[in-house]
Amino acid sequence: MTRRWVPPLAWGAVVLVLTSIPVPQANVPPNSDKVVHLALYLPLGYLVARSLDGLTRRTTALMSAVLLVTAFAIVDEWHQRFIPGRSSDPRDAVADTAGGLVGVLGAAWRDRRVRPRSA
Repeated sequence: MTRRWVPPLAWGAVVLVLTSIPVPQANVPPNSDKVVHLALYLPLGYLVARSLDGLTRRTTALMSAVLLVTAFAIVDEWHQRFIPGRSSDPRDAVADTAGGLVGVLGAAWRDRRVRPRSA
């Protein structure tokens, strides 16, 4: 494993630890947790995209990053079925993927600004 994968793997571990903590039932507005999902998965998308940078064509790397984050989100939602006080919600996986996509786009934007594409 190269060092480039340490940050996304570490952040993925943080996400799994946080989503493994049982939560008590709370009186919160419906779907208000989607912002938290976006916030947790945005850095993951960014870090995965940066790890794939330079390994393949830019478009392929970015699409692969989104697919990897989406797969991680689906597995994370499935694993939450077994945590007391948590549930598996497909809308949460969509919010996770949206956060990952924003992170991937952020990495692409940063990459474009730091290293302009040559003609």
